[in-house]
Parts: sequence; C-alpha cells; structure tokens
Amino acid sequence: MAKRDTEAGKAATQERILSAATELFISRSYEGTTIADIAKRARVGRATVFWHFGDKRGLFREAFSRLLAPFRESLERDFANVDAPKRLEEQLASSEEFARTHRAEIAAFVRLAVESPDFRETMISKLLGLNQLFADSLTRTVAELAPPGHDPKLLGLGIMLAFDANLLLSLFDPSPRATEERAAAIRELARLLESHGRGDFTTRSQISDD
Repeated sequence: MAKRDTEAGKAATQERILSAATELFISRSYEGTTIADIAKRARVGRATVFWHFGDKRGLFREAFSRLLAPFRESLERDFANVDAPKRLEEQLASSEEFARTHRAEIAAFVRLAVESPDFRETMISKLLGLNQLFADSLTRTVAELAPPGHDPKLLGLGIMLAFDANLLLSLFDPSPRATEERAAAIRELARLLESHGRGDFTTRSQISDD
C-alpha cells in the first residue's frame, strides 16, 4: 500500500510540474521560462523539478509528449468489436476532439518549434511518428470499406492529409464556422466509404446499367 501511495504521489508531482511547464512555455516561450518559474507554479522546489526531469530541455520534451498523449491513446484503442463504418466515425471524431481541445497548445508548440531550432528535429520527429500512426490506423479501417480497385492506403492517407490541412488552417483561421465546415467536408468523404462498407453504395456505372 505504501509503495502504491508513493508512486501515486510521484505521478501527481510530475503531472503538476508538466502542467505548470506547459502553461509557462506557451505563455512565456521556452527561453522566457526558468526552472524557478516552473517550480513556483507547480508548488515544488527547484531540486524536485531537476530530480524528476533532469533539466529544462528534458522537461520541454516531456511536456510536448504529454500534449500528444491523448491523441496517441485514441489511436491505440482496441476497435476489434467495432464495425468498420462506426470505427471510421469514431477515429475521425476523436481526432477532431483532440484538435479542437488542444488547438491553442498545438499552435504554441508549433511556434516554439519555429523559434527554437534545438527542438525542431525532436518535435517534428514526434509529430511525424504520430501522423504515421494515424495513417496506419485509418488504412486498416479503410481497407474494409474501400471499393474494389481503390488503394486503401492512399484513401486513408487522403483522409489524414485532409485532417492535417484543417488543423494547420485552423491555426491561421480559427473561426469555428470555417473549421467546422472543413471538418464536415472530411466527414462527408468518410461517409462515402462508410456507405460502400454497408453495401448501399451505388456507382454511376451501376446506375447506367440499370
């Protein structure tokens, strides 16, 4: 019991430090934030921050990983008992929710990547890895829905690129109406695949044959 309590306390302390660091990196930039600032915001000593994360660079990397964790977890969900049309809907919905909930943080970290060359490679590597995980997840689902003669990998990649484009555009044009319109366009593309997966997709050639 004591060991579990100790580990729970350690996790809680790390979470407070990461939360404080993320807030300060976003509001003050990496260069404008000190370990002392983070320790004060997290209500811990400077030594505690160093003990958990080593240095400010390590803390920054962990804060960025923490930001991406909910999206990664949604992609790694077990969809074994969910049929493909419903699965595609849930994959897109969770992705949209992540982008909507964390838009400000994503914009801030993208800005930090541009301003801080030292972190650019690490951040890009993590983002590309997450993007590949998203593409693989979509491809597995789309493979069950794609019409014959169409490459599910390319279709899944197309949906992912549309999502990426919406996320990027929302950083420059954050108006809810425009963002939702773009998201609705992605969902409409997905519905075409879902319709085929349910067996009620009718092609132009089929109409002509009738």
